[in-house]
Amino acid sequence: MSSQNRFPPKVLIIGAGVFGLSTALAITRRSPSTKVTVVDRLTPPVPDGTSVDTTRCIRSDYTDPIYARLAKTAQIKLQEDPEISRYMFQQGMTFVCDGEPSRFTDIYRVTLTRAKSLCRPEDIVEMPCREDVYQRIHGKTSQPVAETKLGGRPRWNKAYCNLEAAFIDAKESIRVYYERCQNEPAITFECGTPVDHINISGGRSQGVTLEDGTVLKADLVIVAAGAWSNRLVDLGSRQTPVGHEVAWIKVTPEEEARWKNMSITTNLSTGLNMFPPYHGEIKILRRSPGYKNTVVVPHPEDESKELKICYPRTIVSNPSDVIPADAEAAMRENLREIMPPLAARPFDRTKICWISTTPTADFLIAPHPSVQGIHLATGGSAHAWKFLPILGDYIVDSVEGKLSQELADKWAFHRVSDGKDSSSPRMDGEPQELAGVVRHRL
Repeated sequence: MSSQNRFPPKVLIIGAGVFGLSTALAITRRSPSTKVTVVDRLTPPVPDGTSVDTTRCIRSDYTDPIYARLAKTAQIKLQEDPEISRYMFQQGMTFVCDGEPSRFTDIYRVTLTRAKSLCRPEDIVEMPCREDVYQRIHGKTSQPVAETKLGGRPRWNKAYCNLEAAFIDAKESIRVYYERCQNEPAITFECGTPVDHINISGGRSQGVTLEDGTVLKADLVIVAAGAWSNRLVDLGSRQTPVGHEVAWIKVTPEEEARWKNMSITTNLSTGLNMFPPYHGEIKILRRSPGYKNTVVVPHPEDESKELKICYPRTIVSNPSDVIPADAEAAMRENLREIMPPLAARPFDRTKICWISTTPTADFLIAPHPSVQGIHLATGGSAHAWKFLPILGDYIVDSVEGKLSQELADKWAFHRVSDGKDSSSPRMDGEPQELAGVVRHRL
């Protein structure tokens, strides 16, 4: 039987981000007769979607050899895509640590070793001391802030830069994929009204009902709603939304010229990520323990029950929100050491970016364990974006039962945890309840 005949004739995808758009295109290539409907709360690029941002990392530096291999393949495809490559800037990515004994220093050592095995020697630049780390950004004549002025021990102490890595304009790239989907006759969009629930009868999905009462029928529902997924299906602890702080700082034209060639710089020990200037601003974010927004909702698979979940509270639903004070303080503490000219500068804007997080940072790409006709494609864990050109094909492989055993086991619903989130590590600790600490713009 051909793959075209194996694929359901009518597919509905919830979510128009990296997982959803790449899957829609992969389906049309694999099964041209299948009718695909993509549903989202808003029209892509969805402004508060995890997939949409000014800049994102394209890197293959992983402790996990599988993700390292897949990321390398995906980056080549991005570079060879003329519509995407114009938004991609290969300026390297610098990985920093404080050198103190910790799992973050261990991750640093493993990623450096793997980078050396995958890259040309000339593409790996090591910086064994904090002077080298600082001068990588500010120039050979610059000197880091004296330790006595830091208010604590230095944390930006050693690093390596992988010159193969790049940053990409995520928002414009998602726009490219959205327009490609629009040009496919078999793909239609239903945007602007959220999905209220998936219609389940007799242990099988029948389609979805939107919040305005509209019913959309489908033979297969693919849940690719990222951090919004756990209101639509019961994911238990397999996937939990976690909010992370992001801020943008305006820079002058002179500063942009001074720092324009810097690499993405990330400190594994402190969680801070800093991007090169882009359109007159520098983006910073912190992989903190994060934030949660606990709500009670109807159980998506048993209407007689309720379910307590974390659900995104975003700049769309709460436009006056400002990141918590502790988040800003931690960001500025990092900036005082590595980017002192910006340490006291006001943030132009901030947001909480909601990540579909899994315990091991492995994706969730698998059939629903108890409801037929639902396939899960979520759990991006803050590192799925870079797989945009290949992710959809793996999701279609999973739907067709053709995914390699290695990946099927890695992305299974009942994935057995075998370690921490080393593929995209965040700081140790439990997420805070956002409602208790969020601030508001006057």
